[in-house]
Amino acid sequence: MKIQEKYAPTNLIEVIYPDTATANRIKAIASGQLTGHLLLWGPNGTAKTTIANLLIQAIGGVDAIVDDVQFDQLVSKQDFDLYIKNSCALSSISKGGKFFILLNEFDTAKGPAHKLWTAMDECGSNLMVIITTNEPMKVHRSIRSRCTEINMSALSAQSVVKRAQEILAAEGLVLPDAQVRHYLKTKQHTGDLRKYFEVLDELLYLHSTDQPMPHWQAIKPQMTLVNGD
Repeated sequence: MKIQEKYAPTNLIEVIYPDTATANRIKAIASGQLTGHLLLWGPNGTAKTTIANLLIQAIGGVDAIVDDVQFDQLVSKQDFDLYIKNSCALSSISKGGKFFILLNEFDTAKGPAHKLWTAMDECGSNLMVIITTNEPMKVHRSIRSRCTEINMSALSAQSVVKRAQEILAAEGLVLPDAQVRHYLKTKQHTGDLRKYFEVLDELLYLHSTDQPMPHWQAIKPQMTLVNGD
C-alpha cells in the first residue's frame, strides 16, 4: 500500500500545513472560533480536499449531513431552494447544526451560480459551503465574497520533514533529518504532497530490499576565522 493511502490523515492534527498561520486558521474553524463559508485554494497536492472532509467531520461529527455532488448536479435538483431549506432544517438538530455543501475543483463548475449564493444568504449559519479550487479567480466573485479564503500554498520540503520522519520511523527506517530533507528537496519544485510521498515510497522500497539509500552529502558548517587565530 502506498504511503499516501496508508498514512492518509484521520484528523486535522495529522495534516501537513504550509505554515503555522494556516494551521491555526483551520483549527479555529474546526473549533467554531471562526465561522462561515470557506474557499480553500492552491496548487495540486496541498491537502485541500482532505482538509475540507476533515473539517466537516470535526464540525458536524461522523453523521454530518453533506452534499458533495458536482455543482451542475446540485443546482439542477428539482425544487433546489426547497431541497436546501429542508436539508438545513434537518441538519439544525444534528451535532454541528449545519448542512454542508462540499464543492471540489470548483473552477470547472458549470451552472447558475446565483442559486448557490442566494442559498448562502438565505440559510445563514445553518449552511456551510466549502469550496476547493486551483484557480480561485474562476470562482464567481459573488460566491468568493461570501467565503473566507485560505491559500493552501505549495508545500516546502521543510514543512514535510516532521511528518515524513514519523512515517519512516513507523515503518522501521531511521534517517537523519538532514538526509530526509535532502531527498524531499528533489520534489520541492512541485510543492505536491503526493510527490513527496513517492520519495518515501522509494526509500522504504530500498530499505525493505536491503539496497543502499541514494547518495547524499551533509553540508558541513563553515568555520568563521577570528583575527589573531
